[in-house]
Amino acid sequence: MNARLAHEGPSIDRSARRFKRWLIVILSAALLVRIGFLILFPQTLSLKTSGYDAYAVHLLEGRGFTRFEDRTADTDLPPLYPFLLAAIFASLGRGALQVGVVQIAFDGLTILLLHRIGRRVGGEAVGLLSAAFYGFYPYLIYQNLTVNDTSIFILLLVAGIELGYRVEESRSARQAAAMGIVLALAALTKPMVGVVWLLLGVWWLIRLGRRDGVRLGLISGVTLAAVIAPWVIRNSLVDGEIVFISTNGGSNLHQGNNACVVDYLKVGWDAQWVDCLAQPPPGLNEAELDRWHRQQALDYLWENPDQWTELLATKFWVLWSPALRPTSVPTGAVSGDDPVLIYSTPAFQWARTIHVFYFAPLLALGVLGIALAWRARRPIGPLLGVLAAVTVVYLVFHPSTRYRSPADPFLFVFSAFAVVRLWVRARAPRPHNEAS
Repeated sequence: MNARLAHEGPSIDRSARRFKRWLIVILSAALLVRIGFLILFPQTLSLKTSGYDAYAVHLLEGRGFTRFEDRTADTDLPPLYPFLLAAIFASLGRGALQVGVVQIAFDGLTILLLHRIGRRVGGEAVGLLSAAFYGFYPYLIYQNLTVNDTSIFILLLVAGIELGYRVEESRSARQAAAMGIVLALAALTKPMVGVVWLLLGVWWLIRLGRRDGVRLGLISGVTLAAVIAPWVIRNSLVDGEIVFISTNGGSNLHQGNNACVVDYLKVGWDAQWVDCLAQPPPGLNEAELDRWHRQQALDYLWENPDQWTELLATKFWVLWSPALRPTSVPTGAVSGDDPVLIYSTPAFQWARTIHVFYFAPLLALGVLGIALAWRARRPIGPLLGVLAAVTVVYLVFHPSTRYRSPADPFLFVFSAFAVVRLWVRARAPRPHNEAS
């Protein structure tokens, strides 16, 4: 046995070096593609398309966390990305190009972490393909270089899931605490991460048993709560009542649950452009406005149960459609919000075609990969948790390709798994009786 291991050792080392070289090639090429995008399409980089820029500028001017010129505080958006922007502006200067360069680095880290996740699920080949599918995904090459929170959120989400795998393998309290910190930062970017944390806890209970599952779940949960607690306290002091990470949840719920949103989504418009909503009463603070919008959405759902099926089916199709959504821009949005005109430019129309040809096959392979990985009893619970969390949250609120995109890297792991399994089966020697 020792002789056999000694004989196989050089072969294993060569394979490891070959896989490492491929990872370096994928990472380098993906980063070069992003740099090339910055050079060839600088017109897509604009601070005007971001609602976060005002926050960052006001932070640097000492006005506090606010989008308003005449106020010192608001609670509308989660805080992490505006603070990140302020740090980028303070160190590199204010500009969309500087933001794009930093977010290229974020994508590089995401590629490396996704490789590790894919390797855990299906081996080295799955890890490399997962990294490649994400690294050359046209939509996120564009989206992650614009001034929005998608790049940092995906990085934190992928890092949190990778740490979740480490927790399962090591049962380490320290790893659980680290995961809690990372997911807390992700929650300070998009609060829906709380659903991911809950589903990870269920996964640990199934895999590790009640004792370790509860222990590690509590450690990660307490750590997560401790990190976001200062922001909750700050928000509550600003609005005079308990406010969690942000107060834009009610308006998002209302935009996604009303009498005309289905019609908007069916013609390819975004739910945020819905113009049939009642106007809120004057004089409400942000917490009160959030509550008013939430109640409007709940009233609509309560009074119209016959519309639930069409509403959910339409949202699901928009969320997981191979086509980029929104597909067009309503006239009202054009006149009032010039940055959305990018969705109607010729270059973006070409991008839509490229996206369909890239994403549609990976979506089909991803569905197949889920079935194959489930049958093979691979450790896919955390990945399914992310897909389920993104789907449920945006069926409740309102969908678009951008909102779904943080789930795409995890879908690509399943796509890679399917490709590898199909390749192995295709190359397997057929039985003698079939060959003859």
